[in-house]
Amino acid sequence: MLSIITISVCNASECESEKVLEEYKPRYAKLFSIKYYKNFKIIESKNDRILIGDKKSLNCKTKLFIMTDKASRFVATSTTHLPFLKTFRLEKSLVGFQGVKYIYNEELKKQQVKDIHFQLNAEELLSLKPDLVMAYSSNLASEKRIKDLRKLNVPIVLNRDFEETHPLARAEWMVFSAAFFSKDQEAKKVFIALVDNYNSIKTIAMREASVKPKILVGDIQNGKWATCGGTSDLAILIADAGGDLILKSESPETQNIPLEKILAAKITPQYWLSQNTWTSKNESLKDSRYGQFKTIPLYNNNNLVNVNGFNDYWETGVSRPDLLLQDLYNIFTSQKNPNQKLIWYKKL
Repeated sequence: MLSIITISVCNASECESEKVLEEYKPRYAKLFSIKYYKNFKIIESKNDRILIGDKKSLNCKTKLFIMTDKASRFVATSTTHLPFLKTFRLEKSLVGFQGVKYIYNEELKKQQVKDIHFQLNAEELLSLKPDLVMAYSSNLASEKRIKDLRKLNVPIVLNRDFEETHPLARAEWMVFSAAFFSKDQEAKKVFIALVDNYNSIKTIAMREASVKPKILVGDIQNGKWATCGGTSDLAILIADAGGDLILKSESPETQNIPLEKILAAKITPQYWLSQNTWTSKNESLKDSRYGQFKTIPLYNNNNLVNVNGFNDYWETGVSRPDLLLQDLYNIFTSQKNPNQKLIWYKKL
């Protein structure tokens, strides 16, 4: 029997050359795709390719790193990696996290989740016996670090959700994450429903926005006005909710605009989104430089924070752009509908 198996493996074809049965090309995300084969799938993300499947049933050979499609022990490093666990009832799979105090979801924190170090350590990770370690670029010295960790049998992948610039693109990474748990087909259906809801809200907003309210975003940081880029995910959400972003740029990157330019412009927005840690408008008025905006309705995205002060906007919010869009639409139409409920935003 051993000789038959050996011959079979030696004569096996390259896995990548087998027939592709289906390919998932994301509708919005630009940084990953999935190819489905008979007994496995291959995820491609920028410069990385991973084969996902059961090693025992694999009857082809490959040089790709192989990971399971039935992960049951998960180590995450960003709050954006967590919402899909609740969606697909996978909360019990989380065994390690980078900064447990940041987690808003109380059900996740009730579990025995080990708090891991920011700089990923192979020994620490392997002690958790993970099936999947999900990292992001900031906690890796270089992408070579992934290859080094894999050589030590750490099942690590890089999640690039924060490199996407469209809010729906970020949310679509749930399909990437779910693929390691054999939940990707379910994730595709969930995402389609999310997109449909987003577009329904956008259609209503576009129909009603005959005069778009002017929206100011940001605050003073290091002597400059820090605001979102004009093609960033927040800028897209504001436009799709019927708003007109002041201080537009043609970049997704955060802008740092000389304060003199802002003060001299005599900006008169209808709404101001501060996107910081303020809990009352009085906190802004302690700085006289905000004086010209004191009559502008001010909203912040910190309506849901945990006991440590960490914000669910960066956990659940970014995974549900349809509901974020609803929040912004409710803000921009608050003069006509003052009793609309908000989820992540609140008026200060």
